[in-house]
Amino acid sequence: MENLLRVLIVEDAPDDAQLIAMELEHGGYDVQFQRVDTPEAMREALDCAPWDVVICDYAMPGFSGLQALQILRQKGLDRPFLMISGRVGEEAAAEAMRAGADDFLLKGNLSRLVPAIKREIAEAAMRQEHHRAEKELRDKLDFIQVLIDTLPTPIFYNDPNGIYLGCNKAFEEQIGLKRGEILNKNVYDLLPPDLAALYTRGEEAVQPGTGPRSFEGSIACADGERRDVIFYSAVFSNSDNSAGGVVGALLDISERKRSETKLRYLSTHDMLTGIYNRAYFDEELERLRKGRKFPVSIVMADVDRLKETNDQLGHAAGDDLLRHAAEVFRGAFRGDDVAARIGGDEFAALLPNTDESALVEAMERLQQALASSNAENGDNPLSLSIGAATANSSEELVAAWRMADQSMYRQKKGRSASNKPRAPRQRAHWESTTSP
Repeated sequence: MENLLRVLIVEDAPDDAQLIAMELEHGGYDVQFQRVDTPEAMREALDCAPWDVVICDYAMPGFSGLQALQILRQKGLDRPFLMISGRVGEEAAAEAMRAGADDFLLKGNLSRLVPAIKREIAEAAMRQEHHRAEKELRDKLDFIQVLIDTLPTPIFYNDPNGIYLGCNKAFEEQIGLKRGEILNKNVYDLLPPDLAALYTRGEEAVQPGTGPRSFEGSIACADGERRDVIFYSAVFSNSDNSAGGVVGALLDISERKRSETKLRYLSTHDMLTGIYNRAYFDEELERLRKGRKFPVSIVMADVDRLKETNDQLGHAAGDDLLRHAAEVFRGAFRGDDVAARIGGDEFAALLPNTDESALVEAMERLQQALASSNAENGDNPLSLSIGAATANSSEELVAAWRMADQSMYRQKKGRSASNKPRAPRQRAHWESTTSP
């Protein structure tokens, strides 16, 4: 029944209640009503039936309209409440309206009753729909909160002014604050300037309709550890397509960065000695060939008696000898020079901006380092065969490398032929040539 109207009438006079019902029927309603006139009866009636409207007399023996209104509100029911009186002044009507009555009518003039009920029922329906939508929104937000709280990635969302509207537990843990301490504050209220600037950079990078943006950065977390992250951010829109704010997420890539750093190190360094490897040496040789750091000198060194050490003392001793040779060899050169292990027992160094006189100084440093090392390790002295050459232009660089290599092998061959022991402080001999 579309026009069914369930009315609770709070009235001590049965005839007045019947007149109210008749007025509603004349207005087109199929009326079902119950009359009560005590607080207890009203509470019981409210518990037993879903009333569409409550119509109440302003004054009754032992009961009043204001008390009835209070009972309805205590029940938490959002129902239209119309107060009716036979004779009452404007002050009493105003008091009823201030207390929450939806309208106030006189019993002698009920012509406004039906329009008032239609209006109030429509407004109540709108309020109920609004409450339903709010509840549905709260349920969705609760679900979203549970969902993002299960994610290990820190997530937050701000309004267009940068005020935090929400976040997940991972975000709380990252900045060391609880959600209640975060909401309704901006990033500069919560975070150190450097971290706040990173967040602001991420939020400013996105514009409505451009889709998610990302960039990498480094942040200091609440636990004091500095971590590498990818900052993702995107604008979300309101129902009217206006910008509602920014959603942000931080992906911790510290482990990936460490792995990348380790892989880069492994790709450019010799695992046994820790100095650069052949691949990096070749790359630097090519870079210098195309550059402007000439003259470039090249030093080649070969570890003498490595095979004998391996055969007589074992490969572990041979490895120790190579590590020792690498330490001495690398320590003789400048920070910008490239010292590398390019073969089993061969080492090479690239010395940019180094002419013949500077090369002589470098060789003297190498001889001094070798002599000092042998003075400390006299029982197992290190012997190196060394060759060096200088290239004054890119066209000479490869030839200089070949000449340094040949000089080194001539010295090594001469040592093998003579097979004479040398004093520890004279274990490094070298030839220097200039590429023609």
